[in-house]
Amino acid sequence: MSLRTLLLIIFLSIIAGVAVFVAVSPKNQTQQGGPQSSLFTPTPAMAYTTLSLLPNPFTLSTPSASVDASIDTKTNKVTAVQLEISYDPKQLTNVDIAPGTFFDNPLVLLKNIDEKKGLITFALAISPAQSAKQGTGNVATITFTSNLAKGTQTEIKVLPETLVTAEGVSSSVLKSSSGTTIISPIVD
Repeated sequence: MSLRTLLLIIFLSIIAGVAVFVAVSPKNQTQQGGPQSSLFTPTPAMAYTTLSLLPNPFTLSTPSASVDASIDTKTNKVTAVQLEISYDPKQLTNVDIAPGTFFDNPLVLLKNIDEKKGLITFALAISPAQSAKQGTGNVATITFTSNLAKGTQTEIKVLPETLVTAEGVSSSVLKSSSGTTIISPIVD
């Protein structure tokens, strides 16, 4: 018997063995109509949380200013927030972001400010010893210097990649978000 024939017999035996195993193995309970295990049941999306940049609109009184990323979790018990924010880097400079007061002693997981592209990525979470947080408050504060000409405006946008995680929910619980418009007054 040639080596080729022997390899073919082994290959076909393995395929037959897998087919027999699949045919005789017990079906999982959900396929037989039994109760589903909570370990394998996907959690339905319960997205109730909103994020807003406030104030909106914001009329500048000085070139250096700040806006807050405000959260309202409704019934969600939030464990982390990842903000993805865009701005015009020609209009706003010296941009920075810091944790707000919503989380007690949050862990800053990621802080990246791309001043050339005008993008902020900022992620923070509760510490492992803390409980999930529910309610309203300030998640982060964005500070900046305005280069706006008098009588002009620019936007700071919350991007769709922004995420909010919550206890017991496998997907983001962010229902909606809104940015803000920064306005330079016509007169000083």
